[in-house]
Amino acid sequence: MKEKLKFTHSINTYGRKRVFVRDVIAIGDVAVFLISASIASFFRFDTFVVPDILFFPLIFVSVFYFVFMIAMRAYTSLDFSVLRFGVVRLAVSLAFAYGLFFSLSYFTKSSSEISRLWMGYNFVSCLVLFTSYRLVFGYILYKTGAVAKLRPAFAVIYSSSCRNVMDAISTAKDTHRINVMKCIELPELNADSYTEAQVEAEMALLRSSAPDVLILALSEEDRRRFSALLPLISAMPSEILEFSEFTTNSLKTERDKINMSSGHPSEWVVVAGLPFVRSATQPLSGRGWWIKRLEDIVLGVFLIALFLPVMIFAAVGVKLTSRGPVLYRQQRHGFNGKEIGVLKFRSMYAECCDPDASGELSQVKRGDTRVTRFGLLLRRTSLDELPQLFNVLKGEMSLVGPRPHATNQYDLYQGKVDTYFSRHRVRPGITGWAQVNGWRGETDTDEKIRQRIACDLYYIRHWSIWFDLRILFLTLLSGFANKNAF
Repeated sequence: MKEKLKFTHSINTYGRKRVFVRDVIAIGDVAVFLISASIASFFRFDTFVVPDILFFPLIFVSVFYFVFMIAMRAYTSLDFSVLRFGVVRLAVSLAFAYGLFFSLSYFTKSSSEISRLWMGYNFVSCLVLFTSYRLVFGYILYKTGAVAKLRPAFAVIYSSSCRNVMDAISTAKDTHRINVMKCIELPELNADSYTEAQVEAEMALLRSSAPDVLILALSEEDRRRFSALLPLISAMPSEILEFSEFTTNSLKTERDKINMSSGHPSEWVVVAGLPFVRSATQPLSGRGWWIKRLEDIVLGVFLIALFLPVMIFAAVGVKLTSRGPVLYRQQRHGFNGKEIGVLKFRSMYAECCDPDASGELSQVKRGDTRVTRFGLLLRRTSLDELPQLFNVLKGEMSLVGPRPHATNQYDLYQGKVDTYFSRHRVRPGITGWAQVNGWRGETDTDEKIRQRIACDLYYIRHWSIWFDLRILFLTLLSGFANKNAF
């Protein structure tokens, strides 16, 4: 049965910066409860240390405060206005939380064990601190002009025949509270100043800015003319919407022509009164991007400390068994298609590691004479990959993600799978879903290429912190000794 397109009237993005600020506010609320408890203890008991008997009331009130705040969507729909910065909803949530606590204490006859004066001090200090830091924070955002930057960032690539789409988006930026950061009009075929290099430069600037939402409004002619450039857009970590004439006859055509996403288009979206097809959702949308980055930093530091003796052993072994540097840096495609230098322990003879000296560097094959004897041990146990933990801390890579491929292999992969560049919508990883499923090592057949990329795209669509932990566990369990590692 054919999948039907769903209908929606809004985009599934709030802007990553906007979500991050909301999360910071929520974390600030936790800090306010802790500070207020200490202040109340000082006024009531002349000490900043909260008595043990008051831990339960503090936890109870805090938990139900957040329950009420979430129920009223006080964080997800927070209006970044100085006068409406969530102050009313936080006051109501705080009153409800305290009211619920005292009601339950009264009916369970346990209120006599609680210091009512401490609870009163705590309520007042919470209300004052909540209100103060919200208003001060909102005032700073407005004075610095950061409020406009927190809006979802839009970019539009359009043909001259679709200029009305760009005009509609630009006109609606205030009513829809969006920030139109860049508009690129593709030159007409007979334009005097047209050069493909100029378009490539504009596309490169657009990719570096990584907007939250990218809108494509292209004529069929421009799709053909710029067919080589459009797939590169799919590497951007953006929600991609394609303009469509909203008619029944165009339904099949729209589904057939959108082939650069990491999944199949499944929704019609209305933005500024115009219909679009969502061809790609934003990966790690919302708070996922900073949760994953925090995961990389915490686990990365832990793994470096854990494997430090192993890395020292590997470094000494490389230095003693062959001439040349201990580490080898290979240029590979990373996040958003940018080139990064991936660190590895050198497992080949030094003269074979330099692409300029030995020609185009090909993939290592089983029994490859370029690999040293000690390097073979490193490769079979995947210990040569450990220096990439420093790439993770630097922010160039992630612990889990699609494995980065060498830059000179791009044409090979892109020619086999149309959606190849969509795997660059997230940071590349030391290990990934493809690797723990056995799709690692040499990609000498089209089937291996397709299966590896299919696993990468599946990971991007289904990412969660639990998925990452599962992949890391499977890697530690079986990934260090793999039949395809040589």
